[in-house]
Amino acid sequence: YTRPDVAAFFYDRFKEYFDPSDYLMVEPSAGTGSFYKILPNGSIAYDIEPKYPGIINANFLEVEIETDRPIAIIGNPPFGHFGESAIQSFFNTYFENSDNRNGWNDQEIADLTNFDGNVQTFRILRKLQFLVDEFSYNLTFPTLAGIIKYPKSSIDGNKGKATDVSEKKFGYFVSETDDFLAIDNHLKLNGKRHPITFLLEAADDIAYSAADIEDGVKVGNLSFELIREVFEKHLNRHDPDEGRLLNDLEKFHTDYRNLPSDRLNLTVQRFRISAQGFMIGSIVKEFTDNYDDIMDGNYKSELINRSKANNVRNAFKDLSYHVFKNRRIVETEIAGWEIIYGLLDVFITAAKSPKFKDSGNSKESRLFNLISSSYRHIYLNFNHYNRNEEYSKFQLVVDFISGMTDSYALALFQKLKGIKI
Repeated sequence: YTRPDVAAFFYDRFKEYFDPSDYLMVEPSAGTGSFYKILPNGSIAYDIEPKYPGIINANFLEVEIETDRPIAIIGNPPFGHFGESAIQSFFNTYFENSDNRNGWNDQEIADLTNFDGNVQTFRILRKLQFLVDEFSYNLTFPTLAGIIKYPKSSIDGNKGKATDVSEKKFGYFVSETDDFLAIDNHLKLNGKRHPITFLLEAADDIAYSAADIEDGVKVGNLSFELIREVFEKHLNRHDPDEGRLLNDLEKFHTDYRNLPSDRLNLTVQRFRISAQGFMIGSIVKEFTDNYDDIMDGNYKSELINRSKANNVRNAFKDLSYHVFKNRRIVETEIAGWEIIYGLLDVFITAAKSPKFKDSGNSKESRLFNLISSSYRHIYLNFNHYNRNEEYSKFQLVVDFISGMTDSYALALFQKLKGIKI
């Protein structure tokens, strides 16, 4: 379960940018209520095995929340990109058996062996949340285009360190090809990134690269000496802007010398704000300096890579390696890998059977009906990709598993394996 201090840290971060009173706060996998205890009155928490009074005994994936306010989901699922890698690894191993490739084309296989959370996000926003109709949230085309970082299929993309950043990974599954083409044609993007994507990508990098350093302080993996050493390695003290950042780090640490218990935490919080401000300014300058190329689809790099923010990002990235070596984090990620692998093994084996459907009393049909009802509704009524039924069934399974919270995945894995009834 999430530690109370970690929950407080994330909630404080939320309040830096948003007013909680504007939202209905929801904790989808509440456990012992670490978040729920500190959320405003009227907030909602769910868990399939509640461990604190007031938490609703329900699967968040199955509930419908009625409210006039926007909903803010808050939680701390730990598997992250490691879970994404587990899905990729499972299907790479699965398709090593040539018999499993029968009836599949290269793009269908590549969709699963290169599974990516960003691609799944496009599928969720365009299709998987049945609110009114089959178009999920009914977002505008520019909004949807903005989240497609790599406007390529899994065959045309996934080129790693390509000359054109838009070919680095891929942006849509074969099942969403028509959706992608409709957006691309309507906005006349000609297979290029939407300009706003560059800014969203940079904002994502800035937010997450800086967050790791605070996490490292929380778990006790980072000292001031290590932070200073890493930033001095990546930044040039003789550069006016980078030198100012290094001086800020020293100054903030000196300012809090009379608060020994909170000194490092407060130092890092202030330094993050200073560093992010510098990075944002650098990104804006890079965007405006290359505005015409970006608007014409001729800019081939990430903004951050060609800006002065790159050295700061590299320093944060270097520090993140120290954070992720934390024994507790490593143990959790490995456990997450095994859980996702185990769930995929159970459900994919079932999905290969013709009995994997909504009717019947077989094991396969029971597993089918364990899948979120909203996902089953989309699959049964609005699945327009008919070339390969097995691909569609596998995708249903991946929709379900990749959308789980950590505690739900753990609890379901234990039940299906007979570890816990």
